[in-house]
Amino acid sequence: MGSRHTYYHVLYVGMINIMMFVPYFLIKERFHGAVLGMLIALAIGTILSLVSMACYERFPGLGFPELCDLYLPRWLTVTINLYGALLTWLPAGAIVIYSYSETVRMFFYPEMNPFVNLLLMAGAAVWASSRSTRTVQFVHEMMIIIVSPLLIMFLMKAIFNPGMDWNAIRYVSGYVSKPPSFITIAAGSFLFSGFMSLIVFNRFHQQGFRFRFRWIVPVFATFFLAVTFFVPIGFHGTEAVEDYVYLWSMTADSMIMEYGFINRVLFVFLLIFTGVSLLFIMNTWHVAILLIRHSINRFALVEEAPVSKINLWIALAAAGLSFVYMRFINVDRNQMISEVWLITRFFNEIVFLLIMLYFVWKKRKEGSTS
Repeated sequence: MGSRHTYYHVLYVGMINIMMFVPYFLIKERFHGAVLGMLIALAIGTILSLVSMACYERFPGLGFPELCDLYLPRWLTVTINLYGALLTWLPAGAIVIYSYSETVRMFFYPEMNPFVNLLLMAGAAVWASSRSTRTVQFVHEMMIIIVSPLLIMFLMKAIFNPGMDWNAIRYVSGYVSKPPSFITIAAGSFLFSGFMSLIVFNRFHQQGFRFRFRWIVPVFATFFLAVTFFVPIGFHGTEAVEDYVYLWSMTADSMIMEYGFINRVLFVFLLIFTGVSLLFIMNTWHVAILLIRHSINRFALVEEAPVSKINLWIALAAAGLSFVYMRFINVDRNQMISEVWLITRFFNEIVFLLIMLYFVWKKRKEGSTS
């Protein structure tokens, strides 16, 4: 695994934020500190991601669970891994699978039973997330290569659309001096969260590995954060932009294409995000599966043939929880839970970084005494 695979994770998280409620929280605070909050989030996210990458460089071939085994008592290792799996990675997949399945249903077949669409998404996610880590990484790379050029084309079309109101963008930018709310910082920093995949995928790195071109991380995040926030404002205006729940789907539906038989950008947009959403769910649930397996002493190899059945059982349990989630959740409640999750994830990333810094300190201490 080279540097590019880690940047793939940063890239798909930057893409999925458009379908998450990150744009909703930022737009809601557009006159109340969202611009300054995004700038602070960029600074914090850059520090968290680059320092974490530097820490993992010191432990090639080892994931976070293996490092916990080296430097922490077993009970604490189990507690931390289960906490990460059950409160960070599993909920992330559930929120996205609900949000996307509902978005597709609302735009294409609103009369359809919502659980049918969720079943299709969950079936694909269960199969993908229960594969070996090597297979997950290969699927991830293929999807990024296929999807990202289409998405970049779509975003460029949005940015250079003649209907874009740059005066509205400049007007909102003028509120940069307003102090931000905490949710804008937490939501903005989500775009960096792809680096957290190193918890599992660092096991691919060989001795002597170094991250090259790490400046790509803040560049990706800055681009996606600016586009996520400013493009809908440019399309819908400073006031009307708050009226949409499915903000970016409506933004896509505001554009047309002149390429062959495809006229509405919305169709291409939702097709792209079918792949990106499944990619996000596959990765988050796969990380959760490995953390849970490590906690119950069912250690996973990078390559397993055949794949352990416990992977499938945990993935099915995650899918089952998604159905329970849909049964008791509506759009408004999902927004509230997404807000809580974004804030929880923000603090979790800081905690996991502090633990990694502790591991680096322990390694240095061992090296100085030997």
